[in-house]
Amino acid sequence: MEYLLTFGSTHKALKAEKVLKENNIPFKLIPTPKKFTAFCDLSILFEENVKITVENILKNYKVSTVALFKKEGDTYVKM
Repeated sequence: MEYLLTFGSTHKALKAEKVLKENNIPFKLIPTPKKFTAFCDLSILFEENVKITVENILKNYKVSTVALFKKEGDTYVKM
């Protein structure tokens, strides 16, 4: 199962990318799906097995997010 994190700015998305890379967390930096682009054009996509780790790392580095979505088929459900 995949999760999508959205951010309030590109700066925050790039900071998340940096800290996740530094901590060797597998993820993808992707263009935000069009229906979620109100805040930022970049999102982080990651697997369920690293969800808690991603949340903890971003919290520890004070990287705020806008929303977390779970991918279900071709759609995303807000958590």
